[in-house]
Amino acid sequence: MIGVVIPYFQRKPGLLNRALRSIAAQEGEHRLRVYVVDDASPVPAEGELAGLDESFAEKIVILRQPNGGPGTARNLALDKMTDDIGFVAFLDSDDAWGKNHLHNVTAAFAAGADFYLADHQREEDSQTRFAQCGYWPKGAAVVGTGDAVLWCDARTMFREILQRSPVGTSTVAIRRSKIGQLRFPTWLRSAGEDSIFWLELLRGDMRVAAGMTSEVSYGRGVSIFNHRGWGNAAAVRTTFDEMQMQIHLRRNFPLDREMLAQSNAQSRRLDLAFCANLIACVRRLQWSAAGLAWAYIRQRPEVLLRLPGAALGVLWRQAERK
Repeated sequence: MIGVVIPYFQRKPGLLNRALRSIAAQEGEHRLRVYVVDDASPVPAEGELAGLDESFAEKIVILRQPNGGPGTARNLALDKMTDDIGFVAFLDSDDAWGKNHLHNVTAAFAAGADFYLADHQREEDSQTRFAQCGYWPKGAAVVGTGDAVLWCDARTMFREILQRSPVGTSTVAIRRSKIGQLRFPTWLRSAGEDSIFWLELLRGDMRVAAGMTSEVSYGRGVSIFNHRGWGNAAAVRTTFDEMQMQIHLRRNFPLDREMLAQSNAQSRRLDLAFCANLIACVRRLQWSAAGLAWAYIRQRPEVLLRLPGAALGVLWRQAERK
């Protein structure tokens, strides 16, 4: 049986209903149990079940928690799963699976895969994620899928995630026995918690398969990471979490020289983004970001050396516009 995990926090009605309908519309017969974790959503989960076929609605389990973010919500679903769940698939509440997604997932698992991902595309993007990342696995085709699913090298996937991750959470399915007691880190709320979870899994003995066509449509619901804008507290929060992730990677994963250089370069880019966002918040008198800014500076004090240059850059651009 496949357990589908959906963390749910949305302000716009209909998004979760769309996600659930995409599960119900999957090609083939699949034994499913869908765990929707209502993360104190402004639009309650119960109202999103309207119009669903009764036989499908019976497969949905609604769990509730105080607002804790997507990682905490996914962990609750993993903790509450029944023993008959053999595989776990993830879907965010503003995304929708293509009709062939579970067909490819089950074919990959039947062939011995432990970790499955697939190409995907956001509504606002002209390219799929694999194309954006230049990602193309070099493995053979998974038996029974034509060329739709290819085997991937787990070590190569580890490096790809560190560089520019092709992994979309809503495309991922994992053999449950490989997850064990591992859970998503809850100290990250707006970025990186899923990547760290994948990297921890890939430390083990994992057979990885990738669906090569776009199997998931990514939507535009509440998503701090992808639609946060800039110059506000949400942008500072995401930059802070991204920096925490880089520090965690350097401290807890065996990075080779190239990976370490990439992480350090990413940290420098994050420092510049932090400076720009902080200056914008100060100019707009958005003091709600002050606590996050201080937390960022405590973990990355060298950013203070970049603030004067960033401020001068802002003044220079203003002068040029005049």
